[in-house]
Amino acid sequence: MNFDNNLIRNQKIARKIKEIPKIYRKIYEKAVMKGSKPAAIKAFCLECVCWQKNEIINCTSFACSLYLVRPFVKTHRKNKKEQLLPALAESGSKS
Repeated sequence: MNFDNNLIRNQKIARKIKEIPKIYRKIYEKAVMKGSKPAAIKAFCLECVCWQKNEIINCTSFACSLYLVRPFVKTHRKNKKEQLLPALAESGSKS
């Protein structure tokens, strides 16, 4: 990344951090400054639901590519896949 792009990126990040609730700023900073993938998923999901953690738990965006890896959900990922995959198989066989 050249100097101008890096400067612009840092300015945009600084502006965005001011808009984020203080409780979630460190997650966002970890994602954009350190490249943490788990933090990036958390930040993306939190931003998607207007920084309302409970909305991630109750997410109804079933087609989202992050649905199976969304944070703050205490169920086992394998069980989610098992529940989702038969539904996908059924929808594919009906066409």
